[in-house]
Amino acid sequence: MLEAVATHVSGAFMAAPHEFALMRRRPVLARLDGLGRIRVEGPDAVTFLQSQLTSDVAGRGTEELQLNGYCSAKGRLLASFHQWRDGDGIELQLPREILAPVMKRLSMFVLRLKAKIADDSARHIASALIGRGAGDVLARAGIEPPAQPWSMTIADGLRVARMPAAPGVDERFMLLADAGSELERTLGVDTVGEALWWWSEIAAAVPTVFAATQERFVPQMINFEVLGGVSFKKGCYPGQEVVARSQYLGKLKRRMHPGHAAVDQPPAAGADIYHSAEAGAVGTVVMSATAPDGGVDLLVELPVAKLESGELHLGNMPAGRIEVRPLPYALFDPTA
Repeated sequence: MLEAVATHVSGAFMAAPHEFALMRRRPVLARLDGLGRIRVEGPDAVTFLQSQLTSDVAGRGTEELQLNGYCSAKGRLLASFHQWRDGDGIELQLPREILAPVMKRLSMFVLRLKAKIADDSARHIASALIGRGAGDVLARAGIEPPAQPWSMTIADGLRVARMPAAPGVDERFMLLADAGSELERTLGVDTVGEALWWWSEIAAAVPTVFAATQERFVPQMINFEVLGGVSFKKGCYPGQEVVARSQYLGKLKRRMHPGHAAVDQPPAAGADIYHSAEAGAVGTVVMSATAPDGGVDLLVELPVAKLESGELHLGNMPAGRIEVRPLPYALFDPTA
């Protein structure tokens, strides 16, 4: 596993208690070295990605950060991205642990299109500014904070995107700077490890696909369409028929929810979830991180019916009971 990832387990992250204490007092900056970037550029870059990814690449402007996905022919997510336009190219940000195979697979389908695909990770620094008053910190540094989630402001080579708020985190921003930038000095804030960012993503119930969960989820199983990561109006892409069929054939039977477990170690992404009335696994850990007040917070994917009665737990023993918590956003049908 990459050293840049917060722990040795894919999709599981451990933040130190003093980092949470810092965040509760003032905004902190987390360097996101576990993320890399694929750049697609050329006259046909938009056309190519429009035919490959789950959301509407062509309909997005230069001042938007977009959640997007890449599916197999069976409609299962191979990757999830933060996507934005950068000059004459499009940047796709994803965990470094899956960057190389995803880039290789995308390259196979360029064919005769005029589009070039390259690893652009070294050109940018990705960071997150997290905590109450984060917008004020940006403003004092002369950086205009965007007003709405997934919107972006751009100035002097720095892109700032407001991310969805989460319980326990009033403000979250993703900062995309040119390599060599010294954001810590510019903003005058304390730095923390990457794990705190991943915990905030879990609190906001915004999923990421890691190596251990590739091809485990149809987008709706992890609420991707609710978060704007799927367009049902654009043209075809790999797995599109499966994704559309899941949407239009009635009530979705599997969903992702936040949860908490009183255990010491965050379970790896892809770990099984069990139900007290079932002998076998019923669900999957999407991602997990240590929680501010002990235990671990996690995102879990499972049948909706399993939430109606009984108990959920990690492993095949009752230890590690999972307390399912409310989603910080409403589930709705974007096609209605």
